Amino acid sequence: MEVRDSFAEDNAKGWTNAAVAADGEDRKWAIEVEGLDEPVGFTALYGLFRQTAPELGALIGDNPGARGVGREAERLTVAKAFEEFGAHRVYGRIPSFNGPAKKAVTWQGWQHEGTMKGHIRRPDGEIIDCEIWGITAEGWRERWGVDAPDPAPADG
Repeated sequence: MEVRDSFAEDNAKGWTNAAVAADGEDRKWAIEVEGLDEPVGFTALYGLFRQTAPELGALIGDNPGARGVGREAERLTVAKAFEEFGAHRVYGRIPSFNGPAKKAVTWQGWQHEGTMKGHIRRPDGEIIDCEIWGITAEGWRERWGVDAPDPAPADG
């Protein structure tokens, strides 16, 4: 998790091009809004295909035309984690001051799981807490009324 002064189009292109390859354990998607020329942000799943759960990442710009799209983009990304990639849970790290992010994951059914005191040192030297939030595949299916996938057939 880092704080940037800016995230220029060249940064976005390089970040996205490196991430859209189907190899590796991270996946990233641009958030596009009809009527806007450029993506308004990105979502990501970091650490797929491990024994540990993947982490949700999101970067949403401040374009007024993007208002409200981050929550749905995150929901779709988490759905991919469970339905396409078979994750058993998803978690996220949220700076303690980020009320909109906490509201978005609460809407999705996530639970606050703990706080890492003084985990983030901002460029200006300020130290802030970081909260851990998460949801299991079962909790996700319950929240969204999705049936569990059928088990894979046994070899034979």
